[in-house]
Amino acid sequence: MDKFIKGMDVSSLPEETALGARFYDEGKEGDALEILKKYGANSLRIRLWNDPYSEDGKPYGAGTSDFTKLVALASAGKKLGYSYLLDLHYSDFWADPGKQIVPKAWQGYGPEQLEEAVYEYTVSTMTALREAGVAPTMVQVGNELTNGLLWPTGQKPNFD
Repeated sequence: MDKFIKGMDVSSLPEETALGARFYDEGKEGDALEILKKYGANSLRIRLWNDPYSEDGKPYGAGTSDFTKLVALASAGKKLGYSYLLDLHYSDFWADPGKQIVPKAWQGYGPEQLEEAVYEYTVSTMTALREAGVAPTMVQVGNELTNGLLWPTGQKPNFD
């Protein structure tokens, strides 16, 4: 195993590619993950949003980091020898210090229900990834949690 993790977030790569992005190394077009590997990258960060689609099924965009895309990216990375960090946002879209929006499916849950939902979601996600042959090397719980998680219930200073 490498002494240092040299990686990047590639969550939006499938969307970028679908929109026409192309990647080059010394003027020659190539696969982004292969190019990064050539220059020493050894790990990927992949976001997972609970349900990044509107009520009528339209993607929110910005990578639409759903489970299917996660498995595809993790599989592509594994074939090239990458490890990966799974970033569970516990949100349907971006979670950051300014917003930690509870997923649609968990809206209105009290603290105990949220705790159970997070547990069940985490276990089912990790189990499904293991069964798909792409268990993560590391897991990031939440994203940018400076001000808490799953607001308002888990918002700082209420996160006990």
